[in-house]
Amino acid sequence: MHVDTVEYVRRAIRSVPDWPKPGIIFRDITPLLQDPRTFRVLIDMFVYRYMRQRLDLVAGIDARGFILGSVLAYELNLGFVPVRKKGKLPFRTLAEQYTLEYGNATVEMHTDAVKPGQRVLLIDD
Repeated sequence: MHVDTVEYVRRAIRSVPDWPKPGIIFRDITPLLQDPRTFRVLIDMFVYRYMRQRLDLVAGIDARGFILGSVLAYELNLGFVPVRKKGKLPFRTLAEQYTLEYGNATVEMHTDAVKPGQRVLLIDD
């Protein structure tokens, strides 16, 4: 992968200081998503990186991970697993709590989303 390609994608990501709270620099990928060429370059970078891996599924974390993960799953011809914020999935779930720069959160996925032994690529922004 050429460094210029990575830098091209990096320049499309907006830095928003003090959001969602003072001291945090939020990396906003919406400008990248709004430009079809840059979005394609990013997805192509991911496809190139993972196309030879023996993967079974792509999981995307709520919410921007859904955007990137579902497109990547499509391009790699893999299934997609949504990992949602707590309380958003209608079936039995597994939960995991994690720490952010500004607090704690919990994500969940359906108990039947991943079978034992499956290899899952986890995508988040």
